[in-house]
Amino acid sequence: MNPKIGLVSLAGQYEVGFNETPCLFKKAAEGLEKSGFSIIKAEDVIYDGDTMKKAANTLKHREFDVLCVCIGTWSEDHHLLDLLEYIDKPVILWAFPAVDTGSLCGAHQICCVLNELNKDYFFVYGETDDKKIYKEIGNIARAAALKNKLKHVKLGSIGGRVKGMTDIAFDELEIKDKTGIRIINLDENELAEAFESINRDKCSVYWEDVKNKAGRVSSSDKYGIESVRYYFAMKTLIEKYELEGIAVKCYPKWMGKVCLGFSLLSEEGIVCGCEGDINNTVSMKILYELSNIPTHNTDLLYPDYKANTILFSHCGSGAFSIASNKKDIHFAPVRLADTGVCSLFPAKAGKVTLINIVGRRGTFKMTSVVGEAIECGMEFPGNPLKVKFKKDVYEINRLIADEGVGHHWIAGYGDMEKELEYFCKLNRIRFLKI
Repeated sequence: MNPKIGLVSLAGQYEVGFNETPCLFKKAAEGLEKSGFSIIKAEDVIYDGDTMKKAANTLKHREFDVLCVCIGTWSEDHHLLDLLEYIDKPVILWAFPAVDTGSLCGAHQICCVLNELNKDYFFVYGETDDKKIYKEIGNIARAAALKNKLKHVKLGSIGGRVKGMTDIAFDELEIKDKTGIRIINLDENELAEAFESINRDKCSVYWEDVKNKAGRVSSSDKYGIESVRYYFAMKTLIEKYELEGIAVKCYPKWMGKVCLGFSLLSEEGIVCGCEGDINNTVSMKILYELSNIPTHNTDLLYPDYKANTILFSHCGSGAFSIASNKKDIHFAPVRLADTGVCSLFPAKAGKVTLINIVGRRGTFKMTSVVGEAIECGMEFPGNPLKVKFKKDVYEINRLIADEGVGHHWIAGYGDMEKELEYFCKLNRIRFLKI
């Protein structure tokens, strides 16, 4: 995700440091660009009504995700308030260390005002050569870009949720209100009808190609061709409704039938949630947008208190690119039902962020935990992901139960916890960091 940052400077014309503010602003802009950010800047320092209007005219018709305000000195706060009437964006207030400029106290003053007005703002403090500042600004900007992106996302719910799995019940209006994502509810018959329309011979040829992605195949050609037909059926619905992800009530009717399709679609950037869990299909979309890497759909299976690890896995619908070794990918029938095609493999190692979303209006929350995925074997017939944590896994296990987090966890590669925290702040979502 490559966020765009609007950039302005603010100073008081009678304050120490006013004349140096243009140079400070230039260094800040160069630092952001050097850090890889796209910026749109208003060149003149804002210090009165005319300079505010000039900045507004420069920025108000441009597309960007967050407004970064370089506070050169103490300044009258209403100039920024007036600018925000033209530009409705979250604000990053950047104060700079100095004894006599009043940059910091000016920033604190504006923080108070924006807080009273219930405006979205963030605060950073440091020099223009401080790499930590650019990292923090990047985390905030990516969170803002994610919020903007999700406003246009549609996810499909095929068949609703699995019976007897009440923790994954979803509040469609709360999801729209809190994340921006719109849910398209589709009847199971639409998938069945799309399946019937798919040419079997075409799928037979495609299955032969797909088999080359696996190191071993024990599913029959009958199940393989059926799975490919479901893959194309799901693509038909995705294209028809302009979806960026789907959740299918796969258990028990479609166990193993849509798993291979999920693996293939995940490689194409379409997030796919098991068991009709829309909340955590939203989680998948969030992590995918932040990392641009397919995610793991998992259950939390086994905490090992001695090794301080937790084993996560699900039936086997992960993208091939997140396998520890592509030669180890095994196309096999789904466990329990002994039908269909699952992509079985141990997950690759690396830093991972795991999140869970549950709840409704008033209880909607995101829970996050970060750990290190380590090498593991086929400890569960699916996509086992073994994660080592710094925090005591006994405590993690207890907190999940105490907070009523639920049983599905989505894992994405990389440490995205700060972006998630800022995203939740922007969207008034309760964020629980374990």
